[in-house]
This record gives sequence, C-alpha cells and structure tokens, in this order.
Amino acid sequence: MGIIGRNHPKQSSGSGTTVVAAGTELVGNLALEDNLHIDGRVKGEVESKAEVIIGKPGHMEGQIKAERVLISGSFDGSIEAERLEIVSSGKVSGEVTVGQLVVESGAHFNGTSRIRGDEPPRQLTHSSAAADGDGENPKSRGSTRSKSKADDQD
Repeated sequence: MGIIGRNHPKQSSGSGTTVVAAGTELVGNLALEDNLHIDGRVKGEVESKAEVIIGKPGHMEGQIKAERVLISGSFDGSIEAERLEIVSSGKVSGEVTVGQLVVESGAHFNGTSRIRGDEPPRQLTHSSAAADGDGENPKSRGSTRSKSKADDQD
C-alpha cells in the first residue's frame, strides 16, 4: 500500500496536500505547487511540483506531470515524472517517461516506458549505419557506386 512521502525526504513546512476524496469526481486541469492525493476520480491534466498519489480507490484518466508519482489505484494516460512507483494494487495503462520506474510484484503496467538518461538519444546516419553493420556490404556498395560513375563518363 502506498504511503505519502515514503522513502522521500521531508519537504518544507509550507507544503500541503490537496485531496480529491472518494466519491468526488473532478474534470479539468490542476496545477499545484504541493502534493495531490486522489481517492476519487479525476479526468484531465495534473501538474505538480511535488508528489501525486492515486490511492487504492482512486482512478485518473489523462496526463500527470510531477516530481514523483505513486499509484495504488488505477491510471490511464501519460505520466512524466522523475520517479514513478506502481505498488502491488496499482494499475497503469499508457505511456510513461521517468527517471526511475519501480513496479512492485502484483502491480499491473500495460503500455510503454522511457527511462530518462543524461545522454541524448543516439541518431543513426547512413554512414554510421553501414559502420554498425546494417546488413549491407560496404565494399559492394562502394564498387557499385564507382562502376556507375565510370559508366557515366563513357
């Protein structure tokens, strides 16, 4: 079961938690400086500079951008966070882009994940693809090219 602030450093005394209680349905976009705890239903976009927690009875559909996200309920959509933790009762469907991904035994994750790294993604060019062994023989490609240049000169 997810616990607010578990394994995370204490935040300043000015931080609070906004709660969407069980039985509450919220449709729209939220921008928060502090934590958000969802036990009800949310449909829309949530952006928090702190932690977003979907409790066991909670469900969200949409997009989350936050420092940390902890799911013990269900989520459908996209998540962008430094850390995503899906606990054993959690269910996530969609696309996640995170620095750290933790999926506990029993949790459900159906979708795509991208782990952020410090290095930029590697892009292949035609010359580097040949050097990496893209299945073509560079010698035969070079000789064909030379032959066609010779044919053009005749």
